[in-house]
Amino acid sequence: MCDARYGQVSLTEILGGKGKRNMKKSLIILLLIGVVSFGCQQKQVITQLEVGRKKLLNAGLTMEAVEHLERAEVEEVNKVEPRALLVIAYSNAISTRAAEMFNVETRFQSERDQRVAQLGEFEIKKIIDILGERHRIQKDAVQVLVDHGAPAVPFVLDNLVKDRNRTAHDDFYQILKQIGGDGVNTILKTISDSATPTPVRVKLIRTVGEIGDATATAGLEQLHDSIDSEGLKMEVDTALYLLGHPEYKEKIVAGLSDANVVVRRAAAKALVSLNEVSTAKIVEALKDTDDTVRMDAAKALQKYPDASAIDNLVAMLNSGTTPEAKQAAMDTLNLYAEKGIADGLAARFIELLTNSEVTDHNNRLRMVQLLKKPVLIKQVEEADQYDNLPHKIYQVYEAEANDMVKDELSKLLGVIEQDDGDVIQ
Repeated sequence: MCDARYGQVSLTEILGGKGKRNMKKSLIILLLIGVVSFGCQQKQVITQLEVGRKKLLNAGLTMEAVEHLERAEVEEVNKVEPRALLVIAYSNAISTRAAEMFNVETRFQSERDQRVAQLGEFEIKKIIDILGERHRIQKDAVQVLVDHGAPAVPFVLDNLVKDRNRTAHDDFYQILKQIGGDGVNTILKTISDSATPTPVRVKLIRTVGEIGDATATAGLEQLHDSIDSEGLKMEVDTALYLLGHPEYKEKIVAGLSDANVVVRRAAAKALVSLNEVSTAKIVEALKDTDDTVRMDAAKALQKYPDASAIDNLVAMLNSGTTPEAKQAAMDTLNLYAEKGIADGLAARFIELLTNSEVTDHNNRLRMVQLLKKPVLIKQVEEADQYDNLPHKIYQVYEAEANDMVKDELSKLLGVIEQDDGDVIQ
């Protein structure tokens, strides 16, 4: 407890007293008095803004947060942060139905609508920074900017171009998509700016295509003529196709065999958006030298099933392809098996494993994981008894040296034994 009397002790009283105190003791006492006095002066005051921020962003106590933030808006000289947090708090209270439970939904909705419409530059920037921090109210903050509409677009784009708040970039593209046609012209202007990084230009072109506003056609065609990058031109072709111009489909499919890998990547990415496409070139793209092209081709073949792709998909599993591409191949093969167009796939994997044709243990692991899928276990169980696939799996298990693969094989055998009720030897 601080006592004001300490501040009234005189130096004469301390140093005097007929030599009862020496100089060293006097200095120590003076030092202690200084510390006590400083501590009293530095007593920390917790503001309404701090409490409201923590309750909203960290504790999930939205209704309590609103009370503190409403007071903070009155008390704080700088109104930016309390106003930004308040509009998010109102939104969260409504979306979680907390406002309804406390019978304040009408008031909160009115406050929110008014504040969303009146958002200024600095409040928008503060909300964007909050998105970059990744809090539990993420969806509500996103919706605030979406509802504010086109005026928020330049600030979102600025963060993408300057690579700020990187953890929220997916949210930013979603905001642009939901704002829709009102923001397209601003997006196109940013794409046209050579200072915009190429990866951002690619994603923005795709965003325009996903928005699907036909009024963007002229701007995209002008953009196509003004850019030098063949890869970006292919992205524009895809966007134009999505905007209702089917004549670009042939150009996209032809792009799969382009000498420029950037063009092939853009074309492969676009495949899932096409309708009634011939699969011959997609199947061939599974053998592309680029992992990204192979991955997107494998994903596209889930939409356009083709049994002739099985050889290339299996080859992907036993190659130096990236894990992401191999996962796409696994998903496609499993889908084909479920659709009944990959009969004998289980026997094929077992044969590869038996003959030691799969030298990389990671590739063997993926094949065994596929064999554990219900549809492939069914193939094993329904195979001709002469083939004796369970016994071959046991032989593979006995020969396997890698612990992870061996463990997966053991689980596979366990499932088969349980279904058959017999012990495999």
